Amino acid sequence: MALTTSALLLLSSLSLQTFAMHTRQRSRQALATVQTRDAERSVAMAFQQQSVGENACLLAMPSGAWPASEHCFGSNPSALKSGRVADRAWQLLHWQPLGAMAGTLQLRWSDGRQSRLDLELLP
Repeated sequence: MALTTSALLLLSSLSLQTFAMHTRQRSRQALATVQTRDAERSVAMAFQQQSVGENACLLAMPSGAWPASEHCFGSNPSALKSGRVADRAWQLLHWQPLGAMAGTLQLRWSDGRQSRLDLELLP
């Protein structure tokens, strides 16, 4: 009887431990997702802040055309191509305008992950 009770207690404690580990893992994943979304929003805001003045005309064309752009005198495309959000660095893979006031950003993060952001540009 004591052996059966000990085995039952052992199994129940292992079950509780497994449940706690799964809960902790889900919490970590949820936190990582929230942190990534927050970082993406920060990049979107920084990208828009850097795309004013002389850089504003760059947003009318895909990022692949920026180096050869003759229409954007005084622009600094490098300001839009990379940056840092908290402890995470990002690099622009591609900017694709979608009409006059929107576009899609494709980013690579310092950890190798990629993000795609649809932006609505501020007037």
